Amino acid sequence: MAHRKFTLTKKLALIILMAATVSGLFFLTMQKVSNGLIDRYLNSDAYYESESSKSISKFSKYVETNDLSSTDRKAFGEWVKKENYIMLTIYKDQLLQYDSNYSAEDESGYGIEQETLYAQKHSFPVMFSDGEGRVTVDGFFSSRYYDIAFTLELLSATMIFLLIVLLGIRRSLAYLRKIHEEIHILEGGELEYEMTIRGHDEIAMIAESIEELRKAFLDKLDAIEALQAESRSLVTEMSHDMRTPLTSLIMYLEFAKKERGDQGTEHSHYITNAYGKAIQLKKLSDNLFDYFLLDKEQEADLESIAVQEAIYDLISDQVAILRQEEFKVRIIGELPQVYITVNLEELGRVFDNILSNLLKYAEPKDEICITFNSSPEMFDIQLDNTIKNAEVSPESTGLGERIISRMMSRMQGQFLRNQDGVHYNVVLRFRKSKI
Repeated sequence: MAHRKFTLTKKLALIILMAATVSGLFFLTMQKVSNGLIDRYLNSDAYYESESSKSISKFSKYVETNDLSSTDRKAFGEWVKKENYIMLTIYKDQLLQYDSNYSAEDESGYGIEQETLYAQKHSFPVMFSDGEGRVTVDGFFSSRYYDIAFTLELLSATMIFLLIVLLGIRRSLAYLRKIHEEIHILEGGELEYEMTIRGHDEIAMIAESIEELRKAFLDKLDAIEALQAESRSLVTEMSHDMRTPLTSLIMYLEFAKKERGDQGTEHSHYITNAYGKAIQLKKLSDNLFDYFLLDKEQEADLESIAVQEAIYDLISDQVAILRQEEFKVRIIGELPQVYITVNLEELGRVFDNILSNLLKYAEPKDEICITFNSSPEMFDIQLDNTIKNAEVSPESTGLGERIISRMMSRMQGQFLRNQDGVHYNVVLRFRKSKI
């Protein structure tokens, strides 16, 4: 495991520190520049006098519109609140009538305090309902621009901070997305795909752990495959070793039957039973090896074949053999003009196993019904027969049916069976295909 030089926490702290430094410097620089520009262009005497004149004009219209007297102090206070950064002073007959800076305790000076020298020089005449008065308007006219500049600078610095943080974590987020995509690749079965390991943080540790897990899993699969290959080799050798003496035994028993078959002695009866058991043992061993090796074979080589071409000859041969063995067979329906996906070799093995089951377990006196059914997506072959009522039931391991089911699955089909003790029913279901 690689040594972690930078954890995600350290990286994020470093990015935040860098973002805060850059955005802070930007804010201080822009504030200094904006304050200098405002001081230069908006704090001059000409700008101040221009803004004062505009405010006096607005106040004069306000007084005229509302027909205010020089003592309507409440109305004056409302106007001052609407006009931010304004200080209003009103004199009439050289006596103070209103000052926006006065509190309730100071109002006792109204009508008593004399007009100041500053007011005499900077006041403007305004006509009230009770006569002409002198009005002075002082204001921090440039303050609104300081506030606007401060808000814009703060927003810009915040955006720069967030942008730097996002750019700083973008690489880690992109790496995290890449790991997510590579995990999906592994989930799809591409176990040979190597994980990308980049950096030394926690994300890289996760990627490295997944890579180690992938390698360990591949090693397990290789070990399992080697074990399966060894098992297949062992079964193949055992199959050859068992079939050779069984074949010889069956051949010797056939010779013994021919030599003593007409004598009707008890010895001949034993030979006949031994021959039957040898045949049964050979059949069981063949089924066992077929079932074991079938799962280890490569995927079946499938092809699309017309139903009549794939099924007709197999059904004809099976029916001929059954009738030769004095079974009654009835076919219901016709083979449709459709295509199915099969492997001809395994399809033949399926029908051979079904024929073997019918010869062993079906009641010859009752009919064996073979029915063809077709749906939009599937083609079915259904076989129904009555189970033979014998004093001694033939021994069955079920391997034949398992082999049929496995081969039907390999051909993308299904094998269905139903047995109630009297009747036996199987269905071979094939998936239709397009040419």
